[in-house]
Amino acid sequence: MGETLGLDLASKKQRLRKDYAYRLDYRTRWADNDMFHHLNNPIYGVLIDSIINDFLIKKCGYNTHSYPRTALVASTYCDYFGSVAYPNMLDVGLRVVKLGNNSVTYECGIFEEEQEQVKAVGGFTQIWVKREDNRSPPEGLEPHVRSALTRLMSGSGDQKQAPKL
Repeated sequence: MGETLGLDLASKKQRLRKDYAYRLDYRTRWADNDMFHHLNNPIYGVLIDSIINDFLIKKCGYNTHSYPRTALVASTYCDYFGSVAYPNMLDVGLRVVKLGNNSVTYECGIFEEEQEQVKAVGGFTQIWVKREDNRSPPEGLEPHVRSALTRLMSGSGDQKQAPKL
């Protein structure tokens, strides 16, 4: 088993880029700043939502128009450890913390380019349902989706360190 990453605040504050198997760059925009000259809190939610959907679209074949299932957000969170602002490049990382029958709990780490200290750790839990009736399918996640998500479970304690995707 790989090293388990704690979910308490002290552990989250120690996150490293290598803890996240899937990563995307994000160039901050002028409109991302708030009146205090740092990234406005809702932008972190946009970053989290964006990397998760990027992964689902590119690695799972998901689309928001005709895919037979949809993923509903059941809960969301974000813990802040440092400030970022425009103009900067961010490195956003993604891992899966828990994989249930029809649910997935994601964690995202947000890092500033050329800085090792994590700036925020957030994520959400999705419940996958059939698009036609919003009910969870008894057979659970589709095998190809489960397989792709399992590769993001680095540090969850549920499997060995995931490979870089």
